[in-house]
Amino acid sequence: MKHNYPTRHWNGLMLCLMVLFSSSVFATHIVGGELELRYLGTATAYSHRISLNLYFDDVNGNPGADDASVVVSIFRKRDNTLIDNVELLRQGSTLIDYTVPACSLPSLRTRLIRYTTDIGFPPALFNDPAGYYIVWQRCCRNNIITNIRTPQQSGDAFYLEFPALPGSGTTGFNSSPVFNVVKGDYVCIDKPFIFDFSAKDPDGDSLSYAMVTPYNGFSSSTNPNPAQPGSTQLGIPVNPIYYAGPYPSIEWVRGYSAQNAIPGPKPLNVNPRTGLLSVTADQVGLFVFSVEVTEYRNHKAIGRVRRDFQLRVIDCPKNSPPKLLMKPDGQASFYKSGTVLTVNEKDLNCLNLYVTDADSNQRVNIINMSGSLPGLSITPGQLTTRSSKDTLQSKFCFGRCVAGDTGKPITLILRVTDEGCPQGLSDTLSIRLNIIADKNNKPVATTNLPGGQTTITVGQSLSFTAFGKDPDNDQITIQAVGRGFDIAKAGMVFTPKSGTGTVSNAFSWKPTCSQTTKPNYTVDFVVTDTRCGANLRDTVTVNLSAQGLPSQPPTIQTTLPKPIVTVVLPPGDSNPATISFDVLANDPDRDTLRLTATGRGFDLKQTGMTFTNKFGKPTLSSAFGWQPDCSLLKGRDSTTFVLDFVADDRACQPRHTDTTTVTVIVKQLPITFDVNIPNVFTPNGDGHNDFFTAPGLPPNNCDEQFVQAEVVNRWGRSVYTTRDRTFSWDGQDQPAGVYYYAIYYTRHTYKGTVTLIR
Repeated sequence: MKHNYPTRHWNGLMLCLMVLFSSSVFATHIVGGELELRYLGTATAYSHRISLNLYFDDVNGNPGADDASVVVSIFRKRDNTLIDNVELLRQGSTLIDYTVPACSLPSLRTRLIRYTTDIGFPPALFNDPAGYYIVWQRCCRNNIITNIRTPQQSGDAFYLEFPALPGSGTTGFNSSPVFNVVKGDYVCIDKPFIFDFSAKDPDGDSLSYAMVTPYNGFSSSTNPNPAQPGSTQLGIPVNPIYYAGPYPSIEWVRGYSAQNAIPGPKPLNVNPRTGLLSVTADQVGLFVFSVEVTEYRNHKAIGRVRRDFQLRVIDCPKNSPPKLLMKPDGQASFYKSGTVLTVNEKDLNCLNLYVTDADSNQRVNIINMSGSLPGLSITPGQLTTRSSKDTLQSKFCFGRCVAGDTGKPITLILRVTDEGCPQGLSDTLSIRLNIIADKNNKPVATTNLPGGQTTITVGQSLSFTAFGKDPDNDQITIQAVGRGFDIAKAGMVFTPKSGTGTVSNAFSWKPTCSQTTKPNYTVDFVVTDTRCGANLRDTVTVNLSAQGLPSQPPTIQTTLPKPIVTVVLPPGDSNPATISFDVLANDPDRDTLRLTATGRGFDLKQTGMTFTNKFGKPTLSSAFGWQPDCSLLKGRDSTTFVLDFVADDRACQPRHTDTTTVTVIVKQLPITFDVNIPNVFTPNGDGHNDFFTAPGLPPNNCDEQFVQAEVVNRWGRSVYTTRDRTFSWDGQDQPAGVYYYAIYYTRHTYKGTVTLIR
C-alpha cells in the first residue's frame, strides 16, 4: 500500500473493528525488532520507505498475533503532535539462522516478519528543525523472560527518530541506520560470547551504540494493539496525547539494568564504535535488552533507532578451547609471545603451526587475522582431532613483501576456532617478525631491433621483440607506450605481458598511408618490477617512421571533344535527347586504380545517369549515359549538372589523384507564339486554299504542349474539334460565313475569325 500525505488512511469504524480483533490476541510472541526509514530519491512518486522488522517467537508465539499489517504513528518531536498514521503491509517472513546451524535448539526458533510501505513526505509537513519520530506499540513479550517484571503483560515500543527534510537547517536527506540481521544464537553460561549487533548507514553517517532500557509503551495484555491517537475506541474518543511519547520503559527485576541486562563476570555490553555485543554470563535464563544507535553528521546527532532483542543463556555441554602454537624451523621450543623473530625477505617465509584440542573428533579452522598478505597460504586450513592427545600440524606461508617498505617489525595474527556450540571457541597467536629486506636491483629492457630505429614502406610489415629481465628474479611487466600518440590508433600491436624474472613479447606494425604524415613515431618499452610496492623500472626506446612507395599521379580523360555539353530537349513528339561518352583512367606506374564519378550536389543514380565505378589495373574505362527529360528543369528554361570523374592510384604521395570535370547544360526548345493564321479559305476543289489550317503553330516543348483546336459558328455551336496540331478543316457542309476558332496550348490560346467562302 502506498501513501501520500495529508490523506488519512483510517476511519473510526475500521479502527474499532481492528481493536476488537486485536484485543483478543494477547498471547506472548515478541522477541524484538526495529524500525527502518529509507530515502528513495526522486525516481518514484514516493520519497521514503518505512519498514518494520519483527522478531517473532516461532515456538511459543500465538499464530494469531502474526498480523497481516501494522500501523505506525509519526509524531513531531518538539511537541509530540501527531503527523499521521501509516499502515505497513506484511511482506513475508523467514527463520533466522544460527552461526553454526548444527547448534540450533528445538526450543529456540525465531522468525523475522517484515512489514513495509512506500510513502511521500511533503516538505511542508516535515520542516521542523527538532525532527520527528516513528513508533509502533504491541503486546506482549515472552512470559518466560527472566530480567523484567510481569513479562507476559509487558509490551514493546519500536522507536525511530529522523531529522527534518532539507531546507529546514538540516544537511540533506537521510536514511536511518539499518541493523544487520541477527543470528539465532544462544549464550553458554560462564563462556565468553560475542554477538554482532552492528548497523550500516546508507548515507555514510557516523554511528554510536549504547545499551538502553527497552520501552514498554502503552500496550498491555488487555490492550495489546493500542488504538491510534485521534481515533475512537469502541465509540469513545481516545486522548490524542496519550499514545505519543515519551514512552514508559519496562520494569527491571531487582538487580538488573540496561548495563546489567545479562549479569555475570562480564555483563552484557556493546562496543560503542563497532556495535559488537559481548558477555560472559553466570546464570541461565531468557534476557531481554535494547541497543540504541545514534547517527551523527558533521559531529551532530541527527537521528536514532532502537533494536530490542533477547538472548537465552543455557548450561551448555563442556567445550574446551583449542590451543595454537608455533615453532620456528631449527628450534626446539615453541614461540613465546612478544619475541621478535628475524627472517630474510629472500627466503621462503613459512611458519610451522601446531594445534591441540582436548575434545575428540573436533574440527578446527585456522584463519589469518593479519589482513591481506601477499602469497598467503595455510595448509591445511581445517584440521580434525581424533583424540584428546592429538597434536595437529599446519604450515602458514606468506610472500616476501609482507613487511612492505616500512623497515619496522610487523605482527602476524593467526586464530584457530573450533566448531563448538553455539559459537566456536578460539585461540589467537600473535607473532612479531623482523624482516631483513633483500636488495632490489633494477630490471633491464631491450629489443632486437637493430640500432633501435627503422623506416618501413607502406604495404610491408615490421616485427621485432621487446625483452625484460630482472636480476633478482622478481615479477616484472613489460608494456609499450607511444610518445604523444596511441600505439593502437597508429596500427601498432603490442600486448603488455608479465612474468617472473624474464618476459618478452612481439611488436608488429603494418603502416598505412595515414601514418606517413607523421615524420617519426617514438615508442618506449617500459619494464617494471613489482616487488613490495617499491617498483623499479627500465626503458628502451625505438624510433619508427613510415614512407610510401614513389609514385607518379594517374591521368583521366573523357571521349568528349569539349568538357561542356549542351543538351536541348526536343519536342515531345520527337526522339528523346541522349548523351553518352567514355571515361578513361591510366597510370604511368601501372598502379591499381579506382575510377569514380561524383555529382556536385546531386546523386547520379537518382538523376537517371548511368556510370559504373571501376577498380583494377589500368587502363580503366567506364561508359557514361544519360537521357534527360523535362522533369529536370522544374519550370526553368535550363539547368546545369557538374560531374567530377576521379582516378586514384591510392599511393602515399600528395598527388595520388587526377580529376576531369564535365558540365552538362540541359535546355528546352524555345517556343515563339507569333503565328500567322489564315482568315479565309475557299473549299471549291481547285487545289488552292481549300482548307482552314495553321501550319505555323509552334511544336511542343517542356512547358507548352498543343491541347486542341475548335471552330464554332456565330451562334456559338461547335462545328469542328480536333487534337491534331497539324489539323485541316474543309468546312464540311457548313454554309459560307464567318466562323470563330480557338487553338489551345497548355498556357497560351490563339483566337480569331475565319471566313468560309463558297
